Amino acid sequence: MGNSALTRLLTPTLIIAALLGVFLLCCPGARAERVRLTVGVESLDYPPYGSYRNGDYEGFARDLLDSFAAEAGVELVFVPLPVKRLYQEFLETRTLDFKFPDAEEWHPSKRAGLNVLYSDPVCTYTDGILVRPDRLGRGVEGIGVLGIIAGFKPWLLKPRLSPKKLTVSENASISGLLGKALRGRVDAIYVNQEAAQHLLDEMGMHGGLVLDPDLPHTTGDYRLSTIKHPAVMCRFNDFLRSRTPLIDSLKRKHGLPVR
Repeated sequence: MGNSALTRLLTPTLIIAALLGVFLLCCPGARAERVRLTVGVESLDYPPYGSYRNGDYEGFARDLLDSFAAEAGVELVFVPLPVKRLYQEFLETRTLDFKFPDAEEWHPSKRAGLNVLYSDPVCTYTDGILVRPDRLGRGVEGIGVLGIIAGFKPWLLKPRLSPKKLTVSENASISGLLGKALRGRVDAIYVNQEAAQHLLDEMGMHGGLVLDPDLPHTTGDYRLSTIKHPAVMCRFNDFLRSRTPLIDSLKRKHGLPVR
């Protein structure tokens, strides 16, 4: 075949290829679909970290993970679940790709034998015991009934509480737990300090419950966890290390402390 014949044959082919390339660039629907990954989250009203409200997950964690997904080219689907079921679907049936928030010291017996990977710290938290101001200073002996969120474990507090000396009253929501404490139906509640204060402010009850600094409490870091996707976790850790200004701005937006 001569050069002129080859040119005539290739030219239409090249034109079609070029047009196809333009089409793929201009039409997002024609591109390969992004990988969909599920993130199990708590179906709680838990500001400012992450709240499930009006059928949607919102808050600092949502903004942070959406920012990561946009940069990593993945699609994150948030799956809100009650705390107990969230542990079951992440650690037992393993139907979820990721869990947030998580920490290695939570329910260690459920993690035995599992290769759970944890991210670098995402944000700090303080869990403690809140009481009405008139009950400050009574010590552990002053707590007969302790309110907790269903699925949470107050035995992580330091120094540890003795479960034999307390009656535990569970509640499905933090707002419900706060209401019990405000009405005196429990002596104290074990809860995240930041989430409790945000919700009390929304309820117009600022100062109605306060953290007793003399009672056991614990401070730690919320992390993202996975069993299935070590490569994505590596990318997430790179994101946390390289995007500090963005992450700090998101923390300020949601009223979280910046290190």
